[in-house]
Amino acid sequence: MVKKIIYWSLFLVLSVNLYWFWQAQVKAAQQPVDFSHETYVGSESCVDCHKDRHRSWSKTYHRTMTQEATAETVAGDFNGEPQTYWGYTIRPVKRNGRFYFAYYDGNNDAFLNEVEILRTVGSRRYQQYLTQTPYTEGNFYRLELLWHIEDQRWIHLNGAFLDSDQQSFSQHNAIWNQNCIFCHNTGISPGMTNYDQLTTLSQSGHQIDVFNDSRFQSEVKELGISCESCHAPAKTHTEVSLNPIRKYYLHFADQTDPSIVHPQEIGQQESLSVCGQCHGQRTPKDLSLARTWMESGPTFRPGDDLEGHVNPVYRHSQVAGQPEDVFAARFWADGTPRLTAYEYQGIMQSACQQDSSFTCMSCHDMHGGDPKGMIEPEMRTNQACVSCHQDYVASPAEHTGHAAESTGSLCYDCHMPKMTYGIMTFHRNHRIESPVSHQEMAIEKPNACVACHLDQTDQWLFEQSHELWQQPIPATSRGQVQSLVELHSGDPVQRALAAYQMAHQMNALPAQQRLFLIPHLLLALEDSYPAIRRFAHKALMVILQANEDRYPELIQLKTIAEKFDFIADQNQRAQLLGQMKQWQALTDLRHWPTAPEGSMLLVGHRIDFAQVDALRAEALRSDKVIHIGE
Repeated sequence: MVKKIIYWSLFLVLSVNLYWFWQAQVKAAQQPVDFSHETYVGSESCVDCHKDRHRSWSKTYHRTMTQEATAETVAGDFNGEPQTYWGYTIRPVKRNGRFYFAYYDGNNDAFLNEVEILRTVGSRRYQQYLTQTPYTEGNFYRLELLWHIEDQRWIHLNGAFLDSDQQSFSQHNAIWNQNCIFCHNTGISPGMTNYDQLTTLSQSGHQIDVFNDSRFQSEVKELGISCESCHAPAKTHTEVSLNPIRKYYLHFADQTDPSIVHPQEIGQQESLSVCGQCHGQRTPKDLSLARTWMESGPTFRPGDDLEGHVNPVYRHSQVAGQPEDVFAARFWADGTPRLTAYEYQGIMQSACQQDSSFTCMSCHDMHGGDPKGMIEPEMRTNQACVSCHQDYVASPAEHTGHAAESTGSLCYDCHMPKMTYGIMTFHRNHRIESPVSHQEMAIEKPNACVACHLDQTDQWLFEQSHELWQQPIPATSRGQVQSLVELHSGDPVQRALAAYQMAHQMNALPAQQRLFLIPHLLLALEDSYPAIRRFAHKALMVILQANEDRYPELIQLKTIAEKFDFIADQNQRAQLLGQMKQWQALTDLRHWPTAPEGSMLLVGHRIDFAQVDALRAEALRSDKVIHIGE
């Protein structure tokens, strides 16, 4: 009897202990973490438990966004070839495994200075370079040249942004610690050391030069965009995850681990916020946070609602002490973003966002698909839209008026057309909307139809929109080819986009039917914005190369055009442009296909300057002369 009592007593004690132990494990497993005070540990702390995820992340361009400059990370050709632009020469040189920019006077080649490349920013489209100075230890500075990976050449930053020729040599130099650090790294502390001093000087009436006067001692847990940028700082997570009972409990109970953030397992706004913290230009929620940002970094952490910490920038956003329209040029007239890093704003303006399940990961996969865009192959097709628009996807031709397999029936091309500038190319608009021709042309916003129908007038576009979707036909129209109107009369973003489109969608408008664009592209090579000249030159070369076998006279023009450098000295460009104009004057082009109606060409594909000069005058209106960085 006594033995039974002892046995059952021990059993009861053990059961109670096991119960309380289990309850303690359950409580610990469910204990939330205050990520605002959590510590970053770095991606290497994740690899043991998440090998597959770590491997897939390692393939992304997020990982290599910022890197120390080494033989493995530097993409540029540091072969010492001189790069002379805007009055100065830079020779990118490599010595003893280290990289330098050597500066010379562009007129007499006198040596001026040399700086060492210490870090790189970017690894997909182009790569920028950072240095430090002995006088501002802690500050990293973005330098004047970038290496364009696709073009395999050096490009001055003045040619990368939508700004005119009227720029200084160091117009786009910037302090990395003050801007780039926020989105291109993980676990950041900008560490501004003289915020109070500069504020006091400013308030006392002294003029502050932020670029020259700011001082930083920045720290980051990890260069580049790593695990904790999306999943929140993970010190507690790495510690509690050592407990196997906790891991098994979360697994079998099918519960979300509260010690880390899973962007696919949180609310829609919180999920959008994870991407929006970088892909959504913003300002601090209030001015008191500006100091916090500059000293210890942003307060947002994954899992939060971004808009509790920041004010996303929109067309009519304002900043104290700045002009009322400080951000207006970054958006089309209806508020649609036209620069990259405003994808969050685009999504927030989209009707699709009304579906609570719709997030960035409805299309993108941070651990899958092609690293260039992080999209699985099927999500680049109409399959991306099938969950909400099954009827349209099943029978697109009925909705689009185009063949089912054509680009005209690809949902993306109509509802997310490429009209957003950034990183020297155009990207898809993330404000998912339907094209309305008469409204968009009235406010000089790109219309998706024009991207393919480069040879059609505005009147034709109105009529087709009316026939297909019952859109109204305006009482007046120009009667000119719309792509050419935008190429000559638009603001810099419109002109750049028009030139870009002339080199794309070749299936929609065959190369032979693009010959009428050549005289207009030659004029666009005279544009005062380097970026526009670059797009015009690329389009010209695409059309020449595609047609030279059928029209041998194009070989001579191509030979001249190949030498054209969109950021070369004006005299060099003028000499080549003179040769191209001479070719045009001396070459009989009457055997080319008849130019389309409204193409503003006379007999022999000669420019009708009476019409074109009037359009070019429109581009010089004060409201169209804009300057946009990124």
